[in-house]
Amino acid sequence: MFLSPSLPANTPANSFGAFIFADRRNRLLLAIAVATAVIKMVIFKHFFPYLDFTSDTGSYMQTALQNLDHNIWPIGYSKFLWLFHQVSHSETALAVLQLTLLETSAYFFYFSIVYIFHPDSYFRYGFYAFLLINPLFPFLSNYFISDAVFLSLGLTWITLLLWMLHKPTTLILVLHGVVLGLAFTIRYNAMFYPFVALIPILLSRYKVWQKVAAILLPMVLIASFVLFIRQRSYEHAGVREFSVFSGWQMMNNSMYMLQYRKLDSTDVPPKFAVMHKLVYTYCDSLRRSERKKHVFEGSVFMWDNIGPQKSMLRNYWTINKDKDAYTAWAALAPLFRSYGEYMIKKYPADFFHYYLRENAMLYILPEPEVLNAYNRPYMGSDLKNVSAFFTDGKTEKPESKYNDLQSTLMALFPSLIVICHLLFLEETIRYLIRKGIRKSSRKFNIALLLCWTFILINFSFSVLAAPIVLRYQVLLIVLLLGYTLLLTEITDMPSSSYEEAELEKERVMLGI
Repeated sequence: MFLSPSLPANTPANSFGAFIFADRRNRLLLAIAVATAVIKMVIFKHFFPYLDFTSDTGSYMQTALQNLDHNIWPIGYSKFLWLFHQVSHSETALAVLQLTLLETSAYFFYFSIVYIFHPDSYFRYGFYAFLLINPLFPFLSNYFISDAVFLSLGLTWITLLLWMLHKPTTLILVLHGVVLGLAFTIRYNAMFYPFVALIPILLSRYKVWQKVAAILLPMVLIASFVLFIRQRSYEHAGVREFSVFSGWQMMNNSMYMLQYRKLDSTDVPPKFAVMHKLVYTYCDSLRRSERKKHVFEGSVFMWDNIGPQKSMLRNYWTINKDKDAYTAWAALAPLFRSYGEYMIKKYPADFFHYYLRENAMLYILPEPEVLNAYNRPYMGSDLKNVSAFFTDGKTEKPESKYNDLQSTLMALFPSLIVICHLLFLEETIRYLIRKGIRKSSRKFNIALLLCWTFILINFSFSVLAAPIVLRYQVLLIVLLLGYTLLLTEITDMPSSSYEEAELEKERVMLGI
C-alpha cells in the first residue's frame, strides 16, 4: 500500500526506495500519479476506444506477425509487438501497456530528480502537475507505432545518466548500456545518444575501467545490432544494408532544392543516368508549377507515386517480379543514397537554403502530423494483417467523433515547444548572470551541461538527417520544461538559503 509506513527490513534509510515509500508526501504523490494515470486512460479510451494507425503500421504489423529480422524500419518495435502478441491480442491492452511504460519512465525521471537534486516547489509541484494533465502520453500510446516505447526508453536513459552522476554503480552502468542499445533498435535517432552520454560518464566518479566499460558497452551492443541487420539484409535481399530507409530519405531530402532550379545534366556519372532523367523530368514540372513540395510534408517525394523513386521501384519490379517489397527497397537504397549525396555536394548552397534552413525552422515549430487527427478508417484498406493481430480486427472502426478535440489539443504543443525553448534559454542566461553555478551542486551543473548537449546534438541530427514532427520532439518538451523549472528555482533562491537547505537535506538523508 502506498500510504503504509512500513518498509522491507533490508531497505536502507536513505535509499531511493525509502525516499519514495517511507516519506508520506512522496507516497501520496505516487499514489495520486497511479490513480490519475488509471483514470486518465479510462476517460481517454471512452472518447478514443480504438488504436490509431499510420502508414508505418502495416510494416510493423507484418514484421511482428512473421517475426522477421528485416524491415525498412528498425525491427526493435516489431520484436516488442511480437512479444506482446504472445500474451494478448487486444488493442486496448497494447495501448495500456504503452501508456504504462511511458508513465513509469516519466515518474522515474521525476522522482529521481527530486531525490538527487532536492527541488522544493517549482519542479516538485509544477512538473508533477504537467505529468498529471499531459494529454500527449495517452495519444502517443494509442498509436500502433514506435513513438511511445522509444520515448519511454529515452526518458529512462536520461534518468540513468543522472544516476551515474549521483551513484555510479556497476548496475547503473549495465542498465544504461542495455537501455541505450534497446533504444537504438527502436529508432536510429538514438545513434547520437552515446556521444551525449560521454559527459556524465567522463565527469562521474566511476573508476577508469568502469568509464571505459560504460562507453564501450552501448557501442558494442549497437555495433552488434548493425552487423546483425546487415547480415540479415544480405541473406534476404543480397544487399548489406543497415538502414534501407535512410538511403531513400537522403534522396528525398535532396529533392527539395532540385524543384527550384534548372538541372544541369552534363557530367552526370553514368550510374545515375536513368535516375537523373526521371528526376530532371519530374523536377522540371515542379519548377514550372506554382505548387511546390514543402519540408513540413516530410518524406513526400519518396511516397509520390509519380515521383522518380516510386518510378524506379516499379521499374525494378518489372524486371524482378518475384522480389518482395523489402528486397526492392534494399536494392535501390544504395543508388538513392549515392544520388542524394551527389546532388547535395553539387548544390550545397541550395541544399542549405531550401532544406536545412526550412528544417531548422520546423524544429522549433514542428507539425502535429498524424497526431492531428484519428487516421485509422483511412488506413484499413492497406492493412491486411489487422484481423490476425487483434481479435476484433475485422470489426470496422468508425471515424472518431472527437477529431476536433484531438486536433485542438495537439495544436497547443508546437507553440509549447517554442515557449519552452525561449524560457529555457532565458533561465539559463539568468542562472549564469546570477551566479547559479556557485549556488548549485557540481552534479546539477553537469546535468545542465548534459541537457544542453542533448538539445544541440539533437537539433543538429534532426535538421541534417531526420524528418521533424511533433511526436519526435516529446522528449525535448519534457527536458526543457523540467530543467527550466529547476533553473528558476535555483536562480531565485538566495545563496545562503540554498546552502542551508542543502545542509539540512543532507542531514535528513543521512538520518542525523
